[in-house]
Order: sequence, then structure tokens, then C-alpha cells
Amino acid sequence: MPSPAARPVAGLLAVGLLVGGCTTVVAGTASPAGTTTADATAAEVEISLAEEGDPTDRVARNALADVLAYWEETYPQVFGGTFGPISGGFWSIDPDETDAADLPGGACFADDVDELADNAYYCSDDDVVVYDRAWMADLVGDYGPFIVAEIMAHEVGHAVQAQAGLDDPSIVAETQAECFAGAWTRWVVTGSAEHVTVRPKELDPYLLGYLYFGDAVGSSPDAEDAHGSLFDQLSAFQEGYADGPRACAAFDGSRVYTEQEAGRGPGRGGGSYRAVVDGADDVLAGFWDQALARGFPGTDALGGTLAPPDVRAADGSGMVCGGEGAELDLQYCPEDGSVRYDAADLLEPVYDDVGDFAVTTLLGLPYAMAVREQRGLSVDDPEAVTSAVCATGWLAREAYLGDLDGARLEISPGDVDEAAVVLLQYATEPTVVPESGLSGFELVDSFRQGFVDGGSACGF
Repeated sequence: MPSPAARPVAGLLAVGLLVGGCTTVVAGTASPAGTTTADATAAEVEISLAEEGDPTDRVARNALADVLAYWEETYPQVFGGTFGPISGGFWSIDPDETDAADLPGGACFADDVDELADNAYYCSDDDVVVYDRAWMADLVGDYGPFIVAEIMAHEVGHAVQAQAGLDDPSIVAETQAECFAGAWTRWVVTGSAEHVTVRPKELDPYLLGYLYFGDAVGSSPDAEDAHGSLFDQLSAFQEGYADGPRACAAFDGSRVYTEQEAGRGPGRGGGSYRAVVDGADDVLAGFWDQALARGFPGTDALGGTLAPPDVRAADGSGMVCGGEGAELDLQYCPEDGSVRYDAADLLEPVYDDVGDFAVTTLLGLPYAMAVREQRGLSVDDPEAVTSAVCATGWLAREAYLGDLDGARLEISPGDVDEAAVVLLQYATEPTVVPESGLSGFELVDSFRQGFVDGGSACGF
């Protein structure tokens, strides 16, 4: 690593979609709920310049103790050999309090403490992990304390790369480290950790942290410090969570990344709300016609034909399918085969707050339900929901790869990020995806599977 500033943990994405939700990280085991054990001690994990009683340092030490235990167990299974100590240790700094004279010299530490601010990094020159505890305390206010644990898991992931001799471009290295963090998180969720605990549904607010961790829209994936888009980072975390560290170790330059440099990738430039809704209707009809009749590279045609559902705005009683039941904001209505949406309460705010592809993503859910019913598949259970969400990821994949006939849709920088955000922020509402019982984490993972694996993952 050339310098501390060259490897920030975040891309400083300037967005307005921060959340105040909170995950849970406490001292103790993950199960049974509510039981605790003592915090990790300084004898177990020494953090130089940590402040006694500081809550950020406490969570960091607990996380580091569990991350190191995880890799002592896991590293031999994935890479062979043993995972050695991080010889330069761990350093906690606060630009307002830390004296530069207390820091070791060398390439991993700047002469001016302010140059270390708002950052956490692993530096291979001296084999050290350094973090700004004041900055991380601010992140906790937005995303909950699990953000501190995940940052520690990410940076130790870079130490794993160094010990394993992995040397990849920045976007590969950064997403791989995030994948390693996801694998560790699954280990925590299963109750294997001694000091950190988190439940799956508590991960939703944390996932919105990728609004901060992803590179700014329009960044180059080839940049020296590229970390990947929001979706690249989020999906890497989820891949590690789902498939484990061996899947992370296989990351290389052939992986599909959605980060696009502004002006270089394709783009349709957006449009008015009405044009976006009308365009989404056309895109969905064209996508499903191709999926059924002609297929895509790597995915054979499903067979059959499509009777396109009527996609229409409704509100009030018009959103009560068949005249009975709850008033919803988005639905497929089997009684007449229509796709209905409430413009004022859902799609217009989504268009304004998230973006145009978020509109296509939401409309894709009931549209996929219409396709499922025409194929004799269920439309009212969690399997149907995960299948429909997966199909929206499949659509995004084919558009991103340029495989939609007639170029009905071209993915602009940030579009796939919008899909993930709208699933986390809107699709968990019971008026949007009724009675699924699925968390935002699970919904985004279904989208990820469709984007990565295509239609074979979606159950049609």
C-alpha cells in the first residue's frame, strides 16, 4: 500500500439517504438471546492508544478478537498454512487528541495526524490496522455499532490477502475484503463468536451503509483506489455471507462489476416520471417476451408466451384487488391480471428520492408475479416474492450486459445501486411486498442472485 490515504474504507459518497436505524453489537454470545460474557480484554487484543472506556474502542476490540479467532480457524481451510499475527498491531487515533509523537514513524503513518482522519486502513508496509475512532463513532450514529465491527473485519480481510499473497486490482481487493467480512458475519450470526452478536434482520440498516462505503456514482472501476459501487460492495458482502470464504478467495478480474465511469458506460439519461413509468412497462414486456421466447446468453428460453398484464395507476379503492382486503401501494391482481401501483404514495416519491431504475425495479415485482401465474406458479408466498425479486436482478443483468433485444434499456452509472436501495427502503413495507416476512437483506440477496447467475436462479 503506497500511503494511508490511498486505502480509505469509504468512498465518501455524498447522498441524502442516511438512516437512523440501529443494529446490535453487544458483548457476549449470539445465542441464547440476551446472554452476555465479558468484553475482550487488552491482553487478548492490544489496541495502541485506545482510550479506556471508549465505546468505539470497546466494540473494535471485541470485533478484532472474534475476527482473529475466525481466521485462525478458517485460514488453513481456505489457503493452507496458518494465519499469523498482524505484527504491527492495531492503532486507534483521534485527530483532536492524538499526538503525532505517540505514533511510530514509517510509511503507514503520516506526520500530521489530521491526514489520518475519517479513515480506517490496513497498511501492508508495517502490517498494521489503523482507525479514526471519532470518525467511526459518527458512523455508529447513522448505521449502528455493527458498522465498527464490519470495518474491523474488512481491514483484517486485507491482512488475510497480504498473508495469502493475493495481489489484485483495487476494486477486486476491496470487494474481496468485503466478501471476507460477510463470511465472518455469517459465522457471528450462527453463534460462533465469543464477543459480537448480530441477528440477520438487524443487518438491514447496516446494508444502507453502503450508500457511504460505495464509490461515488460515475467513478472509474480502474482507479487506483476503486472500491466498487454500492451494489458491488453490498453484493460482495452478501456473497461471503451466503457462500463462505472460499467463494471470496476466488474473486478476480473476471467478476462482473457495476461501477461505471461517467461518460464511458452506456446510459439512457433518465426522463420525466411519466416517461420512466411508460418506459418500464415497455422494458418489462420486452424482457419477459425475450426470456420466454428467445432466451439470453447463458440462459435458454423458458418457453411459452406472455400475455402482457395491464400496468396502471390506481389509488384508494382501486388498490384493493377484487374489492376485498387491504389497500396496497403495489400489487399484482389475479382477478383481472393487472399490475397496479399507487403513484402519489409510492412511485412518484421513489422516482424523486431514489431514481428512475428504482421505479422499474418495483414495477418488476408484480409484473414477475403475473408471469408466474401464467406459468402456473404460486404468487402468494415467500417463494414467489424471492423469485420475483430475483427476476428484477436478472433483468438488470441482461440490461447491464447489453443483451436485451432492441436496446430497450441501458443501465446508467448508479442504476443497479438504486435497485438495492429501493428494495431496502421501500420493499420491506407490507403495503409494497405484502406478508412476505422477508428482510431487506434477504430481498437484496435474491436480487443479487438474479444479477450474478441469471434466470437459472429465479425459479421460473
